[in-house]
Amino acid sequence: MTDVARFYDDLAHHYHLLFDDWDETVRRQEQVLGGLLERELGPGSLQVLDAACGIGTQALGFAHAGHKVTGSDLSPAAVRRARHEAGLRGLEITFRVADLRVLSGYHAGPFDVVAMLDNALPHLESEADIEAALREVASLLRPGGLFMASVRDYDLLAHEKPRATQPKIVGGGDKRRVTFQVWDWRRDGRGYRIHLYILHHGEGGAIDTRVFTTTYWAWARADLSRLIQASGLTDLKWLEPEESGFYQPIVMAKAA
Repeated sequence: MTDVARFYDDLAHHYHLLFDDWDETVRRQEQVLGGLLERELGPGSLQVLDAACGIGTQALGFAHAGHKVTGSDLSPAAVRRARHEAGLRGLEITFRVADLRVLSGYHAGPFDVVAMLDNALPHLESEADIEAALREVASLLRPGGLFMASVRDYDLLAHEKPRATQPKIVGGGDKRRVTFQVWDWRRDGRGYRIHLYILHHGEGGAIDTRVFTTTYWAWARADLSRLIQASGLTDLKWLEPEESGFYQPIVMAKAA
């Protein structure tokens, strides 16, 4: 996972550049995810572990909505940025550096919710790694607690093997950025190497180009479902973006 930590360490200072307005994205996801939590667990404040918190895109929203939030991530730089962003907003969130596969070594629990959003789980390469992460989730949830993850639609992507994403133009004027990804697929379709490009205006009108590289593994939905259920989590269901309002498919399951 060293490669993954390096990717997010390098990206932490620039992550907000991927969005027209990162703060608005935080607010929008707060509403979408808050609605899903209330639908599954009812109203009220919850103990939430954002186990792949990055720079805080979801953790900040959870805390602003009144939940008691703990955030962790493999990337020390992302955790530092998330802690800084929470401080700017006057939000009390506990942040730690932690690996998904050994969460209980860093968090005591029990939690009402453990979240792994923004396609975090597919950074894990093997079934053993996925199993370890899911066992940790099950051990940290209270009975009836909710596991929530978002994952790209790899059933489709592994079949089509797209080589790149469409360029996205965000911002305007001298703050305009162009972002896109180039994907180098393995021949067996099991995964791909991504190269994330961010181009924006630098000093003197020059174009500043940043490239961030890591690996994702194209886990089929059936395989993830099998591994989630094998961990002891139940009531599994998948929500498509048009149903959830979130930008990626979401899988949810509950602790027995």
